[in-house]
Amino acid sequence: MSTIIFGLLLGLPVVGTILCAVFHHRKVLEAVTLTSTGLTFLSALWLVSTVMQVTVLSSEEGWWYADGLSAYIIVIVSGSALIVALYSTGYLRRQIRDGNVTTRQLWLYYLLLNVFLFTMMLVLLSNNLGFLWIGSEATTLATAFLVAFYERERSIEAAWKYVIICSVGIALALFGIILTYYSALDVVPSSGSALNWSSLMLVAKDLDPAVLKLAFVFVLVGFGTKAGLAPMHTWKPDAYGEAPAPISALMAAGLVNVALYSLMRFYILVNTAAGGSFASTLFIVFGLVSMGVALPFILIQKDFKRLLAYSSVEHVGIIVFALGIGTPLAYFGALLHLLNNAIAKTLLFLTAGNVRLAYKSKFMLKVTGAIKVMPVSATFLIVGVFAITGWPPFGVFISEFTIMSAAFSEGYAVPAVLFIGIVAAIFVGFIYYTARMVFGEPSRSVKAGEADASTLWLLGVLLAGLLLLGIYIPSPLQQCIQSAVHVLKG
Repeated sequence: MSTIIFGLLLGLPVVGTILCAVFHHRKVLEAVTLTSTGLTFLSALWLVSTVMQVTVLSSEEGWWYADGLSAYIIVIVSGSALIVALYSTGYLRRQIRDGNVTTRQLWLYYLLLNVFLFTMMLVLLSNNLGFLWIGSEATTLATAFLVAFYERERSIEAAWKYVIICSVGIALALFGIILTYYSALDVVPSSGSALNWSSLMLVAKDLDPAVLKLAFVFVLVGFGTKAGLAPMHTWKPDAYGEAPAPISALMAAGLVNVALYSLMRFYILVNTAAGGSFASTLFIVFGLVSMGVALPFILIQKDFKRLLAYSSVEHVGIIVFALGIGTPLAYFGALLHLLNNAIAKTLLFLTAGNVRLAYKSKFMLKVTGAIKVMPVSATFLIVGVFAITGWPPFGVFISEFTIMSAAFSEGYAVPAVLFIGIVAAIFVGFIYYTARMVFGEPSRSVKAGEADASTLWLLGVLLAGLLLLGIYIPSPLQQCIQSAVHVLKG
């Protein structure tokens, strides 16, 4: 059974890539991508249900591995990819109609979207840390061309900045992986399995703690760069700001979680091998720094997508801070926040895409009176902002409240107060800019009109999901998160 599930999760995006490479007709590209992402999501649900029964799945040769943590994140990533694929059909049709996208660009978009999904699945299913690193670097290459999609000077510059900074980060992560391999050579029965996650966890307590701590520093900087953790975040505002809205959404909901997953794997290993508070302290410090760095940039932004990019920097900090607290309650809050942030960021980036197409401008000062131009999208925009900034009754409030409860219960009163202060200030900045966009009088050059009905229904589903998670967490989801928490506990 494991061979079939792994084959589906890795093979479906590959088949989608091949078919998109062969066929260039728009309807075929849309059908192929919707089918590949849809079936991948269904396969992810099958993986979760199987892992709930058998705890761990691994391939016979030991290359592929899945447990509660990887299965949970695979569902989030594949679900985000499906939503992006659904939204992209209407979004790109409007772009073609307006003359902003050529047929060649359309073909390249769907081709690379399938490649992007494959590279993320490669990271999340790899048992070998070398494969995990290769997949991480491949995500950079796949998304770089999507960042430069519009082939403008700014977008090409953003793509180069993204490639250079993330490649340097991944190179540092590679050094951390090499150090991990070095520490395992004398204690793992076979040198061929010295980089396998499953083998390393079996001998974790026999690994050299000093070497692993040094390795973790390199890994934290390396994969922290891919996650957009401050101060290694500088690529994120440019890349998110210049990429097509659905790609920005998938980077925020998918790529970030893939990078955080890689960090979590090493965090578990170091905690098991070295114990103490070394990794936890680093996570708490970097988490708060990331939140604090995001604050001033959110308050002075001109571009709404860049505003969301800095919000992503903040929320990565929230998740890392929660992981650093290191209790089951904090782990639960961090993992729930992974899901809530993914849904909220997807909602806001896709809504921003609607607004940007209507106003034909990236600058918030030129977007006024959206409630009169596109009332449904404007409503999603302002309600989504309340959701992402942690207001009840939305899911983000529940996960942040859970994290705060864990922080206070463990005696982290000062960090918790700083956390609350930063979140409150960010809320003020978001509401100020969003209110100016939604209310007031629109320019006479802007024509009233909404996105297509299917797009609005999709945004409605996302908002409903955030509302549901703020009121009630379904039992299957609780079990799935608890399974992932069990993995984080080592």
